[in-house]
Amino acid sequence: MKKLVIFDLDGTLNVTALYSIPAQRKAIREFGGPEYSDQVLQSCLGRRPIDYAREFLPGRSEEDYQLYLQRELYWESIFMPMHHDSFPGIPQALQQLRDNGYQTAVCSNSSIQYITMVLKNLGLWELIDHIQPLLPGMTKVDTLGKLLAEQSPCQGVMVGDRIYDKEAARQNHIPFIGCLYGYCPEEREGADGVIQSGDELLSEVQRLIG
Repeated sequence: MKKLVIFDLDGTLNVTALYSIPAQRKAIREFGGPEYSDQVLQSCLGRRPIDYAREFLPGRSEEDYQLYLQRELYWESIFMPMHHDSFPGIPQALQQLRDNGYQTAVCSNSSIQYITMVLKNLGLWELIDHIQPLLPGMTKVDTLGKLLAEQSPCQGVMVGDRIYDKEAARQNHIPFIGCLYGYCPEEREGADGVIQSGDELLSEVQRLIG
């Protein structure tokens, strides 16, 4: 009777903007790209990396986009150890879920290298049972479906802060909990439940999937 609570990463568990904005800015400058505001750089969090690379550096080759993403990951690895945090109540919420018999997973539009780096820096690595990274040619709808097919839970719920998380939950027929503390708050409209902090997570999960 496995019950699976599936988390987005950036803007859900991870206060990504602390290191991501300076890392993106460094990488864009290395490629001679334009200056973007913090708000614009923050708006990419949760998207597929290749999509925002094409937006930030229009007209470049696919090879350039891959090189840009490698440099972004490099700068994130430099800034993250100095500037990182999880959202309020998240470590405690993950522990509460596991204590109550739920399994936990991360399903993110990021690489396994990035997900691993984030979870270890945040001290959350031991609190996550399963990891589903983005795979080539896939969307979050696809990767969430892959995770659910592999784990075969009797019940599952998606927790996230972006429209990509909500769409993935809807198309895979599981409920969606919107994190009001994350990025792009307007995208949580129509969620099956919402939380203001990690302190509210367990009760919402119990309400939705028992």
